[in-house]
Amino acid sequence: MVPEFFELLRRHNVAFVVADTAGKWPYAEDITADFVYCRLHGAEQLYVSGYTDKEIKWWTDRVEHWRKGKQPRDAKLIRKRKARAGRRDVYVYFDNDAKVHAPYNAQTLTGRFKGGSRVPSRDGR
Repeated sequence: MVPEFFELLRRHNVAFVVADTAGKWPYAEDITADFVYCRLHGAEQLYVSGYTDKEIKWWTDRVEHWRKGKQPRDAKLIRKRKARAGRRDVYVYFDNDAKVHAPYNAQTLTGRFKGGSRVPSRDGR
């Protein structure tokens, strides 16, 4: 998590993985490629916990910014440098599958972009 590492990634158009690890490992949102790769492992407990509507909304906002080639105002950056301008593809992978939250969270996030209705979580919330 040093600026030189992020510069190396940028130089070779390699995406830094934006990973929500329930606070287990350091977190950063530096955009280093012409696409964004995001892994969501669980908000509170690694691989086990699901994401609330509020948390999905927070991630939706980030994805919208990244798609437009921007960063949210509160982005946690290692290198205080703006990402190159231009639209980006954003790939979000939910890996909070120990209690089958991943497909529900993915459908809820996807529904926010397609104007679809909210998909209830596995526990009916």
